[in-house]
Amino acid sequence: MDGALATLNSLADLDANENVKRRDAEIRGYIAGTTSLPEASRVALLENPRKALELLDPAQNSIGYIYVLDLVFSSASALGKIDKRMFLDKIVRFLTHFDPVQIRYVGATFRSILDRVANGTMLPPAVAVELLATAILRIDPTGTVFTSTHLFLAKLAVESNVIEPALEVLDKEITCYPVMSSNREAREARDSRPLCDPNLGPASYISTATGLTDGFKSGSILEYNFFRSLVYTSRRDWNKAYAALEQVITHPAKERSVSKVMTECHKRWLLVGLLKYGKAPSLPPYTSAHPKAIYNSLSAEYAELAILFSSTQAAELKGRAELGGELWQEDGTTSLVAEVLSAYQKWQIINLRKIFTEVSIGQVRRLTCSAQTGEPLKADEEVIELIQGMLSSGMLNGRLEVDGSAGSFLKFGNASSVMTEEKFAREIATNHARITALNKQYKDVNDRLSEKKEYVKWMLVEQKRAEKEGPDAGVGFDSQIEDEDLMTGIMAHG
Repeated sequence: MDGALATLNSLADLDANENVKRRDAEIRGYIAGTTSLPEASRVALLENPRKALELLDPAQNSIGYIYVLDLVFSSASALGKIDKRMFLDKIVRFLTHFDPVQIRYVGATFRSILDRVANGTMLPPAVAVELLATAILRIDPTGTVFTSTHLFLAKLAVESNVIEPALEVLDKEITCYPVMSSNREAREARDSRPLCDPNLGPASYISTATGLTDGFKSGSILEYNFFRSLVYTSRRDWNKAYAALEQVITHPAKERSVSKVMTECHKRWLLVGLLKYGKAPSLPPYTSAHPKAIYNSLSAEYAELAILFSSTQAAELKGRAELGGELWQEDGTTSLVAEVLSAYQKWQIINLRKIFTEVSIGQVRRLTCSAQTGEPLKADEEVIELIQGMLSSGMLNGRLEVDGSAGSFLKFGNASSVMTEEKFAREIATNHARITALNKQYKDVNDRLSEKKEYVKWMLVEQKRAEKEGPDAGVGFDSQIEDEDLMTGIMAHG
């Protein structure tokens, strides 16, 4: 036991001035030593794993700590005897304090623990969701590289209705997908720097080769964005729900194939588009022709609903929504259709700003109808209550003036109000930060793209063509790349 503990505790503390190649050799040597512990030492550790877990600091020696955790997980008898509360506390401590650099060397073992947490049975969902989100952002603080754990997190958050802790990850924009190669030499051929190099970007160490992600196909990305849309829909955040759904329906499709999740998301996209814009949305111009035809065919009933939403036919909209009740139930969109009916009159009120700068509450009541009843509201007080809700939620920009003697009026605010100096400064700082981050992402993507054989081949062809004909600004590599190349190491669209 003492010999095993000495081996586990032998990883030297990180020296900020230490050469990265030397540090890499130390870590690899330490891993070789722990994995070659004699059977008797492993048995001794399993007899009292608590002693080892209390001796090791997960922030200083994550590799040794995870070795003990994995040793316990791999032994059914040890799992049966261990103090479960103590063991779960140690797992929580590890996932909130691990060294993100050391974890790059034991990615597969680390991911196996995340998978157990994501299962939702080992820890309460509220704890599991927060731990997964924390782990993802400790591994990659930018949150820009998609991993298999992202999907587990989104699915668990939706199924357990534990949303808040997951938002910090779900709100991040994915700009890169990991390299799908389990071959260490393949990773090192792309980037030969040691895994402990502090200048490594997340795309260089998150891969199936390091084990920090499992392999996945494009369907996993579609599912992830679908779950994200459900999260934002539950929060009535129509802007983010719409963006997530649009990423699904415009996802590159190989060989004219359109998956079921894409068609189902298109139906939701139409409804959320009504809530976001107050009218039927238009597909982005980069949407392929074949998916458009499929969407138009399978979403016909939703398109009819969208047309009626943009009309003054509140009773017809109500009737069409009731007629399609069975379909909405089957598609799981009943609550969204109800949101659309509820928003109909609100958007009619907003659109009055195209005619009026100031309008009486009586006129609002006469000029608008509720799609929930198919009729105008019966009293001005109901209109006032509706407008107050719109103003407090930020949906409507204006001011309500209630006066019992002179009458009540809605004054629409300026759609392009002048920003204060303080707000302007915040906007400048925010945009500067975004541009700085975008420049770094552009450089990373450009470097990764230049490593792809298709790009190198295209560059050689272009160079030869340019020597003969001169440059052609109208043709680019991005117009020639094949669908299957879009998923490996290239920037995500949207």
